[in-house]
Amino acid sequence: MEQVKTAQELGLGEPKLGYEWEAGATPPGDSAPGRWTTIKRAQDWAVIFRSDKGAEYIIHTFPLSELGERAAKTMATKLVDIAWGKHSEVEPARAGQTEASDKKKNPPQVN
Repeated sequence: MEQVKTAQELGLGEPKLGYEWEAGATPPGDSAPGRWTTIKRAQDWAVIFRSDKGAEYIIHTFPLSELGERAAKTMATKLVDIAWGKHSEVEPARAGQTEASDKKKNPPQVN
């Protein structure tokens, strides 16, 4: 995944309070359609999910700094990827395997 850029890195200068950056939306036909957005608030950067039905949910907050902005944008982008099935913590080749099953197939070598 390419690293997201902060407003300053994009040449927009220091973002003002209320600055929003939209990371993306849920796929068409999703059971809970909406969009992930980051917003600069007085006390923090917030990752927000805005439901198409009108509800707004604060997912997580980050410090009010350029690093906080990058972290918020990164989280929002990853949430979009997860919704679209593009991100998984489990490697596809190892799905369904556990450490115990690995030890049965590959017992530790004793010298």
